[in-house]
Amino acid sequence: MTDPVTPDSGLPEPRLAASETPSSAGVSTLLAAPLEEDAGRLVTASRGRLIVVLTVLVFFTEIVPLQIQMISMILPKMGASFPSAGANVAWSITIVSVTGAATLALIGKASDVLGKKRTLLTLGVITAIGTLLCALTSSWALFLVGRGITGVCYGIAVANYSLVRDLFPRRWIPVAIGFVGTGFAMSSILGPLLCGLLTNYYSWRSVFWFLLIFTVVMIPLLAVAVPESPVRARRQLDIPGAILLGAGVGGVLVYLSEGSAWGWGNPAGLGYLIGGLVALAACVAWELRTTAPLMDFELLRSPQVLGVMAVQLIVTGVQTVSPVLIAFLFETPSSAQLKQGIIAGIAARQHASPAAIAPLVHFQGTVSGAGYSVFQLAWHVSIWLAAFTVIGAPLGGWLARRIGARIPLVAGTIFMGISFALWIGYHSTWPEQVAIGVLFGIGSGLDFAAWPNLMMDIVPARLQGISSGMIQVFGGIGAAAASALIVTVLAAHPFTMVIRPPGGQAITSTIPQVYTDSGFSTAYLFLGVVPLIVALGIALALRAGRSPARGGAPAGPVPA
Repeated sequence: MTDPVTPDSGLPEPRLAASETPSSAGVSTLLAAPLEEDAGRLVTASRGRLIVVLTVLVFFTEIVPLQIQMISMILPKMGASFPSAGANVAWSITIVSVTGAATLALIGKASDVLGKKRTLLTLGVITAIGTLLCALTSSWALFLVGRGITGVCYGIAVANYSLVRDLFPRRWIPVAIGFVGTGFAMSSILGPLLCGLLTNYYSWRSVFWFLLIFTVVMIPLLAVAVPESPVRARRQLDIPGAILLGAGVGGVLVYLSEGSAWGWGNPAGLGYLIGGLVALAACVAWELRTTAPLMDFELLRSPQVLGVMAVQLIVTGVQTVSPVLIAFLFETPSSAQLKQGIIAGIAARQHASPAAIAPLVHFQGTVSGAGYSVFQLAWHVSIWLAAFTVIGAPLGGWLARRIGARIPLVAGTIFMGISFALWIGYHSTWPEQVAIGVLFGIGSGLDFAAWPNLMMDIVPARLQGISSGMIQVFGGIGAAAASALIVTVLAAHPFTMVIRPPGGQAITSTIPQVYTDSGFSTAYLFLGVVPLIVALGIALALRAGRSPARGGAPAGPVPA
């Protein structure tokens, strides 16, 4: 079977599988393709039914960001329960990104071959199992296993976007995609508040119990409310290709995530990088030879597809940087609190009074911390940035339907770039963060709606799942690289303590995980402004998305 290919996609006509002949894939098959793609579309459903289906898909998408955001906020509390983890407690986030990115392509292909709803339900069950293991275990090794299992939840967004394309009326799709994007933004409002409330009254494990209950509730709701899509790719799953791709992406991401901690030239780290690159090369060689490839290289030969993927690699990295910098800024105690606490600690160890120790201790660097709790950070900063993302995403979908998805992509990139440029000099107080963050929130929302609409109009339906999976892999690489670079940039600007004992030699030491204002200004410049300028140049050059989004329909008027 072949699918209609849009004129602006840059993709060649689909190749016939080895088992097909021109006669077996003849005119009747070509004519039947658009009808089969529309077979399960809810064109006769009431507006209420469509809203229910969309609402369930939006809340099911919430599973993904909640698993990342809420756990990021409780890392210090978890570290106290796993003393053996030490500085590696951040692996509870890293391993989710690694396993998620490593399995995205396989999940995308599985949704194309086996069915999107079936794939979503399977991912929900697997995510629940991993979350339950994390909630129960006291072993750090088993905890990481549970988090690794949970990483498959990344594929939920891939299957969700594909379901929207297959089920909704064409005119609904551009805006519906925007609302699915609000699922990521809503978690930025609900996640911090819920996390703060739970950890104020219960242990950090209550966060995992909440995530488990939420997932278990959403599984039957999806099973009952959302129909399955009949659109299938008539190919077998390429398991060898999936293993090679997963191993390759996983090795590269481990190196990018941990390179700053291990040292970029560390032999073990380089082993992950080299092993990952070898596996990726073997994957390409295999994919070119097999008759049922995991990845369709038509996608990678299209400048438009590669352009969208490159933009998302950069933008996802930038979107990862912002909340991490904000958390470090405002959860760090203020300069006065830091100095007072450090002097009191030294005085206690030396069995002396703080007044006697204070003249001997000097500090270098300015720290604009606020000492906020997780709940205070959410209430003062996070929810306001997220609120404007919730506004920007459906607005981006509406604009895509009216004027094309390229303009929202360009505008979103500009808004995020302006916000990072302003944050370079104005980031010390929460009113500054929120006032500037309005632009960042709207820009992120526009991006959430723009790239899925672009991909839907570039690629045919048979490649929707795998294309979404591949673009998420690119985003995972961008997020991992950005996370590693954050630590590298901030660590170059530490808050330093100098002790000058009477008649002795001065002792200089850095305060761990406390960084000066100059480090944050540098991070906003080189991890935000500079990469977004590159992304803007790519977005401006895109030929795709210059006409109203069609919801994946062939070029021409969008059917009612």
